[in-house]
Amino acid sequence: MFDSSNIPVAGGALAAGLLYVGASLFLTGPLVGERMIAKMDWALQCARYIRAEAESSANPSMPKIGCNELFGKWLGREGARLCQILDESPIGQTLRSAEDAKREMQQRHFEYAAARAGSRCECAITTTLENRRVPLAIYAETARLVTPPSVKLLQSDLVSSLNASSCAAKG
Repeated sequence: MFDSSNIPVAGGALAAGLLYVGASLFLTGPLVGERMIAKMDWALQCARYIRAEAESSANPSMPKIGCNELFGKWLGREGARLCQILDESPIGQTLRSAEDAKREMQQRHFEYAAARAGSRCECAITTTLENRRVPLAIYAETARLVTPPSVKLLQSDLVSSLNASSCAAKG
C-alpha cells in the first residue's frame, strides 16, 4: 500500500494540490479555452471558412460560349438573327435548362454547407477543447504565465479539427 508518511508534503496539501490540478483539467482549462475561442470570434471565422470551402469545391463555371459569342460578331445582323432562332429552338432551350439546373445544384450545395456549418463549428470547438485539455489546464493554472505552443496555435487547431473526418461528416 501507499504510505503517505514518506512524502515531504502533508496529506492535506497533497489533496489540495490534486484538487487544484483536477479543477484546472476539468473546469478552468476548458473555460479559458472557450473564452479564448469566443474572443477570437471563431463562429464567424468558421462560417466564412466553410463558405469558402463550399465555393472552392463547386465546379468552376464554364465561360458562356453561346451562339452570339461564336457567330454573332462575325456574321453581323444575319448572325444575330440566326442566333436568336437557335436560342428559341429546342437545342437552345435544352442548353438553358442545363445551365439553370447547374446553378440550382450549386445553390443547394451552398445552402447545405451553410445549414451544417453550426454543427461542424461546434464539433471543432469540442474536439479542440478535449484534445488540448492538458495544455489549457497548464495555461489556466499558471495564471496565463506559461503558454504552451498548442494554446498559441489554438486557431490552427480549430481549423484542423474542423477538417478532421469526425467533424467534416457532421450535419
